[in-house]
Amino acid sequence: MDFAYSSEQEEWRSSVAAFLDDRAPLSRTRVRAERGDGPDPDLWRRMAELGLHGIHVPEHLGGQGFGVEELAIVQEELGARLVDGAYFASTVLAASLLSALSPAGTAAAALLRQVAAGDRIGTVALWEPDAGWADDGPGVRATPAGPGEVTLDGTRTLVPAGADADLLLVSARHDGRTALVAVTGDAGGLDRRTVTGLDLTTRYATVTFTGTRGVLLAEGEPARAALDSLAHHAYTLLAAEMVGGARSCLEHAVAYAKQRHQFGRPIGSFQAVKHLCASMLAELELARSAMLFAVWAVHAGDPRMASAASMAKALASDAYLFIADAALHVHGGMGFTWEHDSHLYLRRARAASLLFGDAGHHREAFLRHAGFGPDAPPPPRKESA
Repeated sequence: MDFAYSSEQEEWRSSVAAFLDDRAPLSRTRVRAERGDGPDPDLWRRMAELGLHGIHVPEHLGGQGFGVEELAIVQEELGARLVDGAYFASTVLAASLLSALSPAGTAAAALLRQVAAGDRIGTVALWEPDAGWADDGPGVRATPAGPGEVTLDGTRTLVPAGADADLLLVSARHDGRTALVAVTGDAGGLDRRTVTGLDLTTRYATVTFTGTRGVLLAEGEPARAALDSLAHHAYTLLAAEMVGGARSCLEHAVAYAKQRHQFGRPIGSFQAVKHLCASMLAELELARSAMLFAVWAVHAGDPRMASAASMAKALASDAYLFIADAALHVHGGMGFTWEHDSHLYLRRARAASLLFGDAGHHREAFLRHAGFGPDAPPPPRKESA
């Protein structure tokens, strides 16, 4: 097996990187973040023109027909430049969930076409206050409201791009079963409040539903299967974004260590700085390797994709936090100032490490997938000779 990207995929990376350097430099992202702006409409439109919103969506559903590998490359380059999280919310989360649902119904397929074209900003509302990812949706209740429709009552929190999305995919409890419901941004009884978080470059919201009407996309086993598929994509592609951010931190730290002089020598020649940068590289390569394996496993539908996705998320979380913090220290006193970009990466690293479960949560998940959970059978006893 070869987990490295092909030459064509690396050319694709170069094209995406050049586009983002031109249209979404960090300086522009920073200004918009400090103003509290939502997604950049010009960037969103140009990404739609390049087909980036539906890159992994099948062609017959309005996408480009590529795979998770190409989407991971885009995520990595977006993470390197701290582009706001609306793309992750819409293309990675909403489109992936709709893709898993589209074979079961025309409603999901129609919505997927709109998200893939960039006509809608989608997101998922799965997190419950003080409870985490709600697969079975007990905190939001769905009540029948007509053929194929329900009304929702309840609250979801930490909804990425929740204040900006015009399509929300909500998990709910319907007749004792897990259900997935599509709600438009202009639906009645929908209240969205922006949450001020640690990451200045991504806008989250708490969403409250009060008799809010929506379309029932799936329930029961199809809904749970779609949520499982979404989890694999979410963990893996968030890990790709984190690897991109960590890579950028390392590049900035090494460049500064070569440029900054003390006692007539570049600080990168000092053993302490040199060893710190080497440790950063080692952490990055470990996280990148785990991410690449998870990308391959999800793309290939390998049975190990659940464990691979959790381990990728765990290692990427550890690496990003360590590298972002170390890069800030390499920059010295300047790295601690508001004007420097180091704190933006550290904020994103902390927020992303907690999103969808921290490293400890995913290590426990990895052990469960590997058969070492609390319910796993004991290992066979070795008979003495």
